[in-house]
Amino acid sequence: MSARSLTSGFIVAALVALASSAGVVAANASPALDAGASPLVPTSDQGHGADVGFAEYSAVGAQTNGTVIGPSDNLYTLAAEAVGRTAVTLNGAGQYVDFTLTTPANAVDLRYSIPDSADGSGLTTPLHVLVNGKSSADLTLTSKYTWFYGAFPFTNNPADLHGHHMYDDVRTMFGRTLPPGTHVRFEIADPSVPVTIDVADFEHVAPPAPQPHGSLSVLSYGADPTGQADSTTAIQNAINAGSAAGKAVYIPPGNYLVTAHLIVNNVTLTGAGEWYSVLEGNGVGVFGNMPPSPSTNVHLSNFAIFGQVNARVDSEDFMGIGGGLQDSTISDVWIQHVQAGIWMTGPFTNLKISDVRIQDTVADGINFDGGITDSSITGAYIRNTGDDGIALWSNGVADSNDIVSHNTVVLPILANNFAIYGGSDNSIVGNYGADTITQGGGIQVGNRFAAVPLSGTTTIAGNTLVRTGTLDPNWKFGVGAIWFYASDGEDMTGAINVDHNTILDSPYDAFGFVGDYIPNATPPAYAIDNVHINADTVHNVGSFVFQLQSAGSDDTISNVTATGTVGQDGTMACAYGITPTYGTGNTGWSGSECAFPPFDYLSTSTSSLDFGLVNLNTQATSQSVTITNPGPDPAAISSVYATGGFTETNNCPATLAVGASCTATVTITPSAVQQYQGNLVFGANPSTNPFAPYVVSLSAAVYNPNGNLGLTATASADNTLAGFPASNANDGNQATYWQAANASGVLTLQLAESAPVDRLVLELPQGWGARHQTIEVDYSTDGQTWTQLVAPTVYLFSPTGTAGNNVVDISVPSTTMKYIRLDISNNDVQGAPQLAEFEVWSN
Repeated sequence: MSARSLTSGFIVAALVALASSAGVVAANASPALDAGASPLVPTSDQGHGADVGFAEYSAVGAQTNGTVIGPSDNLYTLAAEAVGRTAVTLNGAGQYVDFTLTTPANAVDLRYSIPDSADGSGLTTPLHVLVNGKSSADLTLTSKYTWFYGAFPFTNNPADLHGHHMYDDVRTMFGRTLPPGTHVRFEIADPSVPVTIDVADFEHVAPPAPQPHGSLSVLSYGADPTGQADSTTAIQNAINAGSAAGKAVYIPPGNYLVTAHLIVNNVTLTGAGEWYSVLEGNGVGVFGNMPPSPSTNVHLSNFAIFGQVNARVDSEDFMGIGGGLQDSTISDVWIQHVQAGIWMTGPFTNLKISDVRIQDTVADGINFDGGITDSSITGAYIRNTGDDGIALWSNGVADSNDIVSHNTVVLPILANNFAIYGGSDNSIVGNYGADTITQGGGIQVGNRFAAVPLSGTTTIAGNTLVRTGTLDPNWKFGVGAIWFYASDGEDMTGAINVDHNTILDSPYDAFGFVGDYIPNATPPAYAIDNVHINADTVHNVGSFVFQLQSAGSDDTISNVTATGTVGQDGTMACAYGITPTYGTGNTGWSGSECAFPPFDYLSTSTSSLDFGLVNLNTQATSQSVTITNPGPDPAAISSVYATGGFTETNNCPATLAVGASCTATVTITPSAVQQYQGNLVFGANPSTNPFAPYVVSLSAAVYNPNGNLGLTATASADNTLAGFPASNANDGNQATYWQAANASGVLTLQLAESAPVDRLVLELPQGWGARHQTIEVDYSTDGQTWTQLVAPTVYLFSPTGTAGNNVVDISVPSTTMKYIRLDISNNDVQGAPQLAEFEVWSN
């Protein structure tokens, strides 16, 4: 869910021992290794999950001479992010994975990973394809859309470490139907670029759907099916004409370049099929009108949306489908490489989503955001999302009477397969979820993210969850396959019925109750009341069947059967104040204790060091970080280093004994006026420890009283066009610029420290044509009370200006300030405020 992260919440000071995690198991490469696993991967379970139109084959179950990796659920490893926690890596000449078809297929979608480039922009490499030994067209693999680093909302900078979101998909059609028994081989083409193959989804794709009778074709309005020309305007004109005439709009086979939102209302937009009609480009999306006047009677089907999103920027509306769609349907749409697959903004009612396929997003798969009612999500297949797979978020207004049924969600890289945040009378039934990665579980129900509190009756029934539930690296305890969370500063009291669910191979607990910690209170956590768990099946859990970390009453647990391995005990309970009633029929689990399993992890004395303002060319006062090993085993410290211009010295040994600590001392001598950002890194090579490496963020601002104070200021704006952030206006680069989304905008700098200001220099990119903008200048000492410094004045930015190429120089009365802002309007060329550099001088 965008703009959300599990970086805070429940704190239990008394419990410091954490659960252990298995390491990577790598098989030695051998000729024609048959891993012995089933070639097919389940995408549903006895009617639980989506009825997908493809057969999914595991690389580990195929014939290969590559290296099998996994199984492992360790964070930041290729195995953990693979379906089933195992995959095959090809890193030598002639290495391959050879799939044998069990059903006819004429197309394949291949899930793979290749390394990132050193600068984080991604690599490309070919992959050979052979059908029964004969060469077919190579696939082109890329890491442009993979590899995110650092802390939420993540970066594309490998120096920020903790690389994740490692896999992508590529698809191709073979041009003919391959019968059962056909061998399809994927073979490495360039051994210098290792290729990890996870699964291959082979499909028998139907022929293209013809144009519906009486419909309008986007070709008639000038759309280009070759993708060479921008078809945005042509397709929008066709949509507008179809809406006005009451006719469907048809997208014939082709790849259409679309670079902005297509706005739909009272129209049917349909294509020749998900494999044939493709809308693609940076900024592509199909959007309804925003509430309170949402679009109505919209029907979207039989096409694909392929974006070009490779960074998580939650202010950008790069969704596949968005806005408001009341009394509408979305079906058989494939969405990939966008911010969120489908993000619906309420309030509105009666949207039916069915049989969509969403892959490789940087945020949620599907999100119902605020006041969406009497709607449904059915038959979706969602994989490799950057946040919740499917979420109902009662943001400001309650989602109610929504049904999430018979969907399959696999590998949300962050958060949950399925989630309900507040709302009333919503249901998650008959779904299949697998392979949660971090900071979430298979299904979560919670009062979180300022949602309208849970009320009515929430139903969680008939779902199958496989390898869901994770170790949360912030909380440092396991999160349940099904878990409940009382946050937002209040108890959670809405009824929740949890019936006939199946939980298989959860790495940690099966069911978790978590209430935010209340300091100095009895009980010490918020309550979760009125949860009724009945007739659920648990097979193999890594820690507990129930992990009880909240207060609560009126909770019941009956007919819960556990088989296989229970890692530690039946229940973890530590006097948080919860008193469930245990009914009849509970079997296979017993015992209770107040302890998390022991876990090998280290703790740092802080997560960040801020050096504040540092004088140019002057060494900053040193600061230190201590790292401690609480046990239970000695820990290897493979390296300690600092990045981003910072330096460190340390006394850390190669092996840190149980109970021992060591210290790294950090400083910086800045040589340029800029913001410095870096990391202090302990143990840079993850091994069996899922928290390694340990990263402490470092920051410093350089102050030069005789220089441009804007370089070390913090920039913000009251509105921004996606892709043109306020930070562009003080990055020292005249080629990048801020642009507002509206006709007027306010750009503000918060100076690193208060200073007397007597001159402003404003710049647009060199070479731009002349334009006028009206600018008012205000200042403040506290960011709250503002005083006008320069009345609204029309300024000319010209490539032949007297102050320089598109430069405006403004003298102001010398005034001491902490904040300065520009209120800009009346751009007579663009229509929206633009500024490349906002320089502030005190000399």
